[in-house]
Amino acid sequence: MLNQLKIETENKIISNELTKISDGEICEYKIKIEFAEKAIPSVYSLIWEEKQIDMYGFWSSKSFQQHNLTPEWDMRKNDSEVSSGMPLICVYNKANQNRITVALSDPTCPVEIMTGVTEENGNLRFRIDLFTKTCPEMKEYEATVRIDRRNIPFYKSVVDVKNWWTELGYKSAHVPKEARLPLYSCWYSFHQRTIADEIVAECKIDPEKIIYECKIAKELGMETVIVDAGWYTDSLSDEFAKTSGDWEISKAKIPNMQAFVDEIHKLGMKFMIWFSVPFVGFESKNHERFKQRFLCHRPVVSASVLDPRYPEVRKFLIDTYCSYVKKYNWDGLKLDFIDRFMLSENSAYDRDNMDTPSVDTAVQLLLGEATSALKKINPEIMIEFRQSYVGPVLTQYANFLRVADCPNDAIFNRVASLNLRLTSGETPVHSDMLMWNASDTNEGVAYQLLAIMFTVPQISVRFDSITGEHKKLLKAFLDFWRAHSQILLDGELEVWGVDANYTMAKASKNGESVTVMYHQRPIIATRGEKAYVFNSTGEDGAVIELFESRAYELYNIFGELIKKGTLQAGINRVPIPNCGMIFIK
Repeated sequence: MLNQLKIETENKIISNELTKISDGEICEYKIKIEFAEKAIPSVYSLIWEEKQIDMYGFWSSKSFQQHNLTPEWDMRKNDSEVSSGMPLICVYNKANQNRITVALSDPTCPVEIMTGVTEENGNLRFRIDLFTKTCPEMKEYEATVRIDRRNIPFYKSVVDVKNWWTELGYKSAHVPKEARLPLYSCWYSFHQRTIADEIVAECKIDPEKIIYECKIAKELGMETVIVDAGWYTDSLSDEFAKTSGDWEISKAKIPNMQAFVDEIHKLGMKFMIWFSVPFVGFESKNHERFKQRFLCHRPVVSASVLDPRYPEVRKFLIDTYCSYVKKYNWDGLKLDFIDRFMLSENSAYDRDNMDTPSVDTAVQLLLGEATSALKKINPEIMIEFRQSYVGPVLTQYANFLRVADCPNDAIFNRVASLNLRLTSGETPVHSDMLMWNASDTNEGVAYQLLAIMFTVPQISVRFDSITGEHKKLLKAFLDFWRAHSQILLDGELEVWGVDANYTMAKASKNGESVTVMYHQRPIIATRGEKAYVFNSTGEDGAVIELFESRAYELYNIFGELIKKGTLQAGINRVPIPNCGMIFIK
């Protein structure tokens, strides 16, 4: 049984069971609660302690660049619900070996899993709070707590939790082939929000300019374009107030949507478009229509948040998406801000016209009904979700996931993309859209590209403004990425140095591997394995240890062969150029 287990709750309970259903290094405990009456439950807490021996850092899908352990009065917390995150945390040692991984079988339950150091005894206190937000009414509840204490790399324990959820029935949605291929995004390159009028005029949505950019994108290896915010408003500012929620095409920007889509299709590219799912602008036509159907109001974006607990709200959204996809033959939708569906003190409550009191349940209904209707129109339709709505429930509906916005931030893109890769199974993970200053160095661009090697690249620069060398560099990277995408997306992923934002990552499949060094460290190539090793450390050279003599080829930042030779068994100092690559045959 869990050490010093304590249960706290204000619920009226008839019976309360915690039963060990499996033993060993992986223990599973079944929680079974029977409430005195059918009702919406209040918080139910499981609390226990573990001896803090050889425990160094904390990992969760939301921990990003913060891995320190904190005191129990300020616990490291991972909150999870249908529309955000996943119920999983891991504590690891300095060698990045798992010490304890805690997960819940039910990713639909609003839950917080947390840990913190108890000052009195140096133990780690763990706490699982169930029902942290409004849930459906229930008379009983069952779930399983999984505690993994195996001495294995932490990332393997995390991947095993994802596989466990899959076995429990949370299977990934069908993935169209284009969802696994690089794409061009208009978000940073044709941005709505800018700081100077002359920049606004240049950056606004413009079909002719986007088609021009897509011709180059296609040549460089991108297969889809996402037209982002701005297509629904004549405004040149980042404004939701008048038009979000009405979703009428701006004739001033896109006079002929069908012609626009047709031109993209003629290039051999797919066409996707962005929607802000929950927002209805304060001054929009539909705001009055749904005035009794809002969860909350968000002045920061001049919009209210729709309440999906009402069937007419879900029908409005689904009809909007389906009518556009059918009319214009769009190939996919970028569905944004799903994690903004949340209750507030101002949430209207008309229980007679709701079909569930739970927002989480309503979000599942919305996404299930929407994706089902869209797939009837186009079975290969692409659906993008973005962090933090990336958990095992939502991968049943989306067929690719994107890192949260981090413009020109290679570190965050690297950390977030690798975190997502560990928890997303068969669902492809896309980088945040890459943008950079048009005057940046070649190395500055390469650091961003190498940061997202193990995810599907999204690119969002204006090709008419970056240098010729930037384009040459991007072409070399995408050529390599496409040639090795099965290794990069489907291979076994290993990571090192989690507390240092990942010092190295490696994907391996069928006797080949791709490795990116983000900090200097020895590399050990598996005996007989063909190995591609990239240097993203900021300095020339690397140390490579081999078990036997191997031929090699050295490439520069542009993917050009600069040297051939032989490495000897043992330790080799190899002059890999910064942002270059060595191929060990």
